[in-house]
Amino acid sequence: MKLLIEQAESGQRHAEKALREIQPQLQQAQKMETLGTLVAGVAHEINNPINLIMYNIPLLKKIWVDFLPLLMERRQREPERKFGGFDYDFLADNLSQLVVDIEMAAQRIAKTVSDLKNYSRQSNVAEKVPLQVNSAVKNALRLAQTTLRSSDVKIKLNLADDLPDIEGNLQSIEQIILNITINAVHAVDHNRGEIEITTGLRNKDGMIYIRITDNGRGISPEISDKIFLPFVTDKQSEGGTGLGLSVTYSLVKAHDGKIDFETSRDRGTSFNVYLPTLLKNRAAKILVVDDDDAIRELLIEALTMDQKYLVKEASNGTEALIKLGTYRPDLLILDIFMPEMDGLEVCRSICSEPALSDLKVIITTGHPDHSKLDEVVKLGFTNILSKPFDLLHLVRDIETILGQ
Repeated sequence: MKLLIEQAESGQRHAEKALREIQPQLQQAQKMETLGTLVAGVAHEINNPINLIMYNIPLLKKIWVDFLPLLMERRQREPERKFGGFDYDFLADNLSQLVVDIEMAAQRIAKTVSDLKNYSRQSNVAEKVPLQVNSAVKNALRLAQTTLRSSDVKIKLNLADDLPDIEGNLQSIEQIILNITINAVHAVDHNRGEIEITTGLRNKDGMIYIRITDNGRGISPEISDKIFLPFVTDKQSEGGTGLGLSVTYSLVKAHDGKIDFETSRDRGTSFNVYLPTLLKNRAAKILVVDDDDAIRELLIEALTMDQKYLVKEASNGTEALIKLGTYRPDLLILDIFMPEMDGLEVCRSICSEPALSDLKVIITTGHPDHSKLDEVVKLGFTNILSKPFDLLHLVRDIETILGQ
């Protein structure tokens, strides 16, 4: 009973800690959703008038080309005449450029509207298919070639082999990588610029990570806690709109992923994107074998409470081997001392069956000094946990073993 109380208290502390950790993420997600609604409305309101301006500018250009000869003819008759306070020479020399400047400003606004619309609809990414992250990295770098060539920033790739597929939208994943990479290029303000892109598999949760590191100026402390919000940027003077990382954040969330960063002033920034794999989407299967009903119930509750595990149980070695004949778990949690057939005999049976040769096993025992444990280790079963064990420790061990 004391063990059950201690385990329950430990589980409650774990749940409270997890809740504290996830609350900022929930608040951020709610904030981004509200901003997405606001941004969509703003984009809609700006879109129509800016389109009207864009449509009319080419017309003004054509009118001016046709009107200029007539203006010069009138100059002969009324040399002192002014239009809007400007004389003939000023109009002839500058009006065309004024129209071009208006067009350039309108295009800037149109680009911002387009970015706003993209941002507001990133929460629903369609057409997700199995894809390789490394392919998305290479595609994104091809798209960034013009920016990279003009900057002289060196790119270093460290892409892990044999990564599992993720389920995603290839264009969106490329956009995530492209946005962060371009951001990194703009952060480099010296001639020794280097960006390193690393991919890999994180064992603890089976998520693929994409890490993009630069040796630029770092993110200003004044905006670091707001970097994923729209229009937050320290690059206004360079034409930055502050929407790139906002779009990136939304795209990552639309793929059920996570994004964070570390930055150091004048030393650089690392952005980390974590994306779930198709392997993670499949719930791992676990067979719990123990003759103690209370222990089995405790383990089953712990493994099914907030973990994506499918758990079955057996009360002795004979029952376990019967189930292993038709049910192939990803992990076997096996008690050693049980009636009818103990855990050692189960281990021997596993070793003699080629189909079970790669089965992952955690041994649990209340007698860690018993000679049977030496025989178990000789058979190759080295993941041994002594009772009473800490549930959090066990869950972490399971995550590590299943991630290997």
